[in-house]
Amino acid sequence: MGFTKSNVGFVTTLIVFQIAIFVIIGVWFKYDESLDETETHEHDLRSEYYYTYYSDVAVMVIIGFGYLMTFLKKYGLSSLGYTFLLATFCVQWTLINNAFWHQIHEHKDLYEYRMAIPSLIEGMFGAATVMISFGAVLGKTTPLQLLLIAFFEIIFYAFNIFISVFKVGLIDIGGSLIIHTFGAYFGIALTAVLTSRRTEEHQENKKLGSTKVSDLFSLIGTIFLWLFWPSFNGALGAPGSRFRVVVNTVLSLCCSCVATFILSAVFHKGKFDPVDIQNATLAGGVAVGSAANLYLTPGGAMGVGTFAGIISTIGFNYLTPFLEKKTKLHDTCGVHNLHGMPGLIGGIVSAIVTEVGIHDHSLYNGAFESIFTKGDDQPLHQLSAIYITLSIALGGGFITGWIVRIFTKTAEEPFEDEEFWAIEDESEDESEDSDSQGKNSSDIDLEKQHENILNENENDSSLSSNNDKILSSD
Repeated sequence: MGFTKSNVGFVTTLIVFQIAIFVIIGVWFKYDESLDETETHEHDLRSEYYYTYYSDVAVMVIIGFGYLMTFLKKYGLSSLGYTFLLATFCVQWTLINNAFWHQIHEHKDLYEYRMAIPSLIEGMFGAATVMISFGAVLGKTTPLQLLLIAFFEIIFYAFNIFISVFKVGLIDIGGSLIIHTFGAYFGIALTAVLTSRRTEEHQENKKLGSTKVSDLFSLIGTIFLWLFWPSFNGALGAPGSRFRVVVNTVLSLCCSCVATFILSAVFHKGKFDPVDIQNATLAGGVAVGSAANLYLTPGGAMGVGTFAGIISTIGFNYLTPFLEKKTKLHDTCGVHNLHGMPGLIGGIVSAIVTEVGIHDHSLYNGAFESIFTKGDDQPLHQLSAIYITLSIALGGGFITGWIVRIFTKTAEEPFEDEEFWAIEDESEDESEDSDSQGKNSSDIDLEKQHENILNENENDSSLSSNNDKILSSD
């Protein structure tokens, strides 16, 4: 197949974006001078510490999210390939957008920005946000559309962080709001604009389904995400709160997993639905994110995980079909159930926990002021950030959706790799197999015929020899 307009547009746009990013980072970014090799060994240890967390977060974003979205039986290459490409693009683009707003917030000159490994972790957080939105439109968009979506979403994502975290003072170490809620509702707005007209067509598309093998690959992604989620929540945590992040996240994840298996069996007459297990088991990690470094208590973390798992499983089994039927909202991966609702739960939980904290400062062993940047008003700021995040996510998603809809075309063959991947035609493979099988069977028939002729000749020779013996005896 030759180049199409979409192919040409994608390659051209990617080249332009990459050259622009190369120039901006090359001119503007410098190394953080505090991490120079002439400095003390303490800085080396700090770099090693952050790189370990960076690796964990990168595994989550590229392998975890990538394999999680391979459940579509004809879209595995696209799920993994686009995840890989978008992640590498988004890390670079997030660096630039975060640096801009960071310099604005710190009232620093814009002529240079000092970066270190934590900047790369923040870049991966931006990539994770785009991966969440990608799930809502999975299989229904072209590479060009995905690239434009990633470009605009990172702009809105960085702006939301500037408003919610820098200005409002949101506590959200694990990104329940600024990553998961934002990514989910940005994706919901996207799919409402881009694909709602074709919802019935998508529902009837046989390629939308999964197979046992594709479900197995998707579950691999789930397990990677589940295992590395404590690193995702605690990558940028302060030293004094890291143990709370790990304990709260692990306990919440365990309980959401157990709750999901129980409810899935109840909803499906004693059997487990792969969709539930692939997704809702992770809801605890999403919901505990905002309060992961707070004094949630182990029991509280377990309660959050259990509730999130229940809500997410109910969403996959009842809310998603309802929304598709009533509003024509087609969310391919169900990001509203895994990231949207649990993210909102996380924001509300953080407001409750900060309300408890302002009445007992001793819970934080002298670190109250460094964590609660807004003091006794922190709970109100947590709730305000929920409204701000939802507004920017939905508004940004609708704007991006309309821009992409006006200037591009959607995929002609949804949920299918072949439109944009150079792969062999399965029908040709099948015909070749059948031909080879036919050749093999004909070869076998010839061999059998040859053996029969030889046997007949042997029989004839034995009969003639017997006749000669009889005649000689006579």
